Amino acid sequence: MESIERVAKPGLGTLTPSFSHLVGRFGTACLRRLPPEVSHHLGMQLLKSGLLKVCKPPLDQDLDISMACNLEGVGSLKHPIGLAAGFDKNAENLIGLGSMGFSWIEAGTVTPLAQSGNPKPRLFRQAEQHALVNRMGFNNAGCDQFAQNLKRQEHDLTFPIGINVGKNKITELDRALSDYVKAIRTLEGLGKYFVVNISSPNTPGLRSLSSKSFIEELAACLRSERDAKISDIWIKLDPDMSKSDFQSVVEATTSESFAGIVLTNTHRVESPFAGGQSGHPLSVKSTICLEWAHEVHKGKLPMIGCGGILSGADIFQKMIRGASAVQIYTALIYRGPFVVYELLSELKAELKLRNIRFLQDIVGAYYLDEKLS
Repeated sequence: MESIERVAKPGLGTLTPSFSHLVGRFGTACLRRLPPEVSHHLGMQLLKSGLLKVCKPPLDQDLDISMACNLEGVGSLKHPIGLAAGFDKNAENLIGLGSMGFSWIEAGTVTPLAQSGNPKPRLFRQAEQHALVNRMGFNNAGCDQFAQNLKRQEHDLTFPIGINVGKNKITELDRALSDYVKAIRTLEGLGKYFVVNISSPNTPGLRSLSSKSFIEELAACLRSERDAKISDIWIKLDPDMSKSDFQSVVEATTSESFAGIVLTNTHRVESPFAGGQSGHPLSVKSTICLEWAHEVHKGKLPMIGCGGILSGADIFQKMIRGASAVQIYTALIYRGPFVVYELLSELKAELKLRNIRFLQDIVGAYYLDEKLS
């Protein structure tokens, strides 16, 4: 199967710039002049405090049923764009982030116990590549605080919340399973779905859990703890495995009847900064992983596309390769608070160009006899 060789670089969107657009882009440019982690926290505080009002562009009227999609186990979504894990690790600001137009948000990664993460600096921009490198190390306030934060907002939430769970750094790998079970047990009923993160490159040894044997052990343990229920548990994989190892994990995830897979986490790099790279350089890798996964499950296992999505064309490419919906992260950093509306406008243009009326119709179309590309 011929893999994708290039992806569109991000543009400025097709919406007519308004005053609020200009203010949003100016604010984004100002925040990018600060150290990355400082600008992230400042932006989150501005959203949380209400001092930063995100004025929606006049696009909602164009969001008819053609942009709706179904994410199995999560439900019907207004559109396919969600926020990836890592942006709101402690579920502190879901309402503020939701005001930017996301159809759902994945919070975390959260671990059973609070931990400070890796030493700073641990977040780096690669602006010329529209990329980020992070080595955060699952810094978070722990499951108990996460639960309090989520409960405080749950009555005001109008969109689904996913919860991404990980293991504590101090937990030995042979006891990692207990951390995942403990996190899910603590947060049971607070989210629409869980994602088991065994793919971050920033916790020593974590990626070694991406194996057929661990997936089978995880399934057995969760079934025992949750009255056989694992239909709301997704697995997030990394893009750096060999094809055979990757497909072995996908095969186990499929046969054990997990909810689906999130493809992918960041790409491990060592230079110029060690950590996990997201953004444009990840796009091809994550898209190829969708193809590898589809070779195994033949469309039977739901997939969320994540990694290097910076334009409407990128969303289109992920969805025709079988992603039911997508998540962004780095695009929000580089394109600013109106990125969801701009991406939707660009995606709609892609559909119109091909005379496609319903977004749902393109899911997996790459694998049909007449490939859509």
